[in-house]
Amino acid sequence: MDQTKTPVLDGLTNYHRTQVCSFHVPGHKDGLIFSKKARPYFSPLLSLDATEVADLDDLYHPEGILDEAQQLLTDYYGTRESLFLVGGSTVGNLTMILAACAPGDCVFVQRDSHKSVFNALKLAGVRPVFLAPAVAAESGFAQGIDPQTLEEALGRYPQATALVLTYPTYYGVAARSIGQLIARAHQAGLTVLVDEAHGAHFKLGAPVPPSSLDLGADLVVHSAHKMLPAMTMGAYLHINSNRVASAKVKTVLAMLQSSSPSYPIMASLDLARCWLATLRSDRFKRILAHRDAFVRQLQEIDGLSVEHEQPNDFLMDPFKLALRPHTRESGFAVQRKLLDAGVYPEMADPHHVLLVLGLTDEINYDAAVHRIEQVLLSCTKTIQSKEWQMPPFPECSTLMDSYRDLAALPRESVAQSEAVGRIAAEQVIPYPPGIPIVVEGERITERSLALIRYWQQAGAAFQNASTNEGRIMIYQHEGE
Repeated sequence: MDQTKTPVLDGLTNYHRTQVCSFHVPGHKDGLIFSKKARPYFSPLLSLDATEVADLDDLYHPEGILDEAQQLLTDYYGTRESLFLVGGSTVGNLTMILAACAPGDCVFVQRDSHKSVFNALKLAGVRPVFLAPAVAAESGFAQGIDPQTLEEALGRYPQATALVLTYPTYYGVAARSIGQLIARAHQAGLTVLVDEAHGAHFKLGAPVPPSSLDLGADLVVHSAHKMLPAMTMGAYLHINSNRVASAKVKTVLAMLQSSSPSYPIMASLDLARCWLATLRSDRFKRILAHRDAFVRQLQEIDGLSVEHEQPNDFLMDPFKLALRPHTRESGFAVQRKLLDAGVYPEMADPHHVLLVLGLTDEINYDAAVHRIEQVLLSCTKTIQSKEWQMPPFPECSTLMDSYRDLAALPRESVAQSEAVGRIAAEQVIPYPPGIPIVVEGERITERSLALIRYWQQAGAAFQNASTNEGRIMIYQHEGE
């Protein structure tokens, strides 16, 4: 197909050009009715913020510009069918699991998945088995499920029906074993669902890691707004096999997603696909060279290193830079200083500060390098001690009861020190990256509390008020 086409934008500009009188929603009437102080920022966009009128098509029954745009998307990624999402990769994860899994199914889930995956498991009423990722000793990065861990889980739970993977991680870590995991799961009859939120650009080829689509995953979610030039909440859902019926996926998606999808977001999704599909190899080489020059500048800063991929274990997305400051301060403290200096990282953890680069050679990084260097000069240099090492997740765990039965139990808040042996009634989530360190329905262990203390002492922000107060919600289970 002609990947230079942009049917959604073309349809919207035609709508804007031909409409004289608006007697339909939205109520801002192409930006005519809007806050005066906000108009300079919003007006150009509001003129394209349309609804399903005239020839603008219907996302849930596409026959025109949206149908063509999704066909172009399917063509570029080489899937059976690819769909636009306007609820982010969150709605994609919910859709994948609800469409592929039935209540009561045993489902293997990578333990360091995003919170939306855990919410989907609860909505689907499945029986999850959480598989801990291997952890790289040098960097502390989770690097995906070890094939032996999956093999052991298949031996213990031969009734499993699906495998949910996260690839790459928030840090851009892409496990080399993912192809092996997908092949083994298929051999065992499992459907493979991949949250590839941070890998929408993985079709570009080396040194960018391979896409799980090319490795045979059945359903894959891409958060286009994370790494591609798409608007926030724009994402893709790819159907890559016939293991899950396309009609079922679309039925679930229509239930979960807005019936009035944003046309600016959908146009940006179409434009992002066009941008990626038409990126010339010579331009991509220049972008990589620009990125490499930035990394060299960072590596010259005293007291700072940039994490690298481990050839035997994992690849790293070259456009995610995990900086490791050699300071007494945690990554969170260094991040706060960077913010004060006008440098806005994506996130931090106890060891690292994560920078997400744009896929471009047009950004001048000199000011950022100078400010990062000045911040590190203000920090006390040291090699972070072993006390910062994160306690590992349990290798294999599951819920103490079904989601349905747990929901019927009363809950109470107790001090964290009194929670060992009890069943968690909430997820404990440092955010970002939004990965639960305690999962609702799990038995709370000393290791659970060690994980909470680790993130608290490092300065993480939690999405749970109870955690910030030193407490945790538990279920009042019979016999306890």
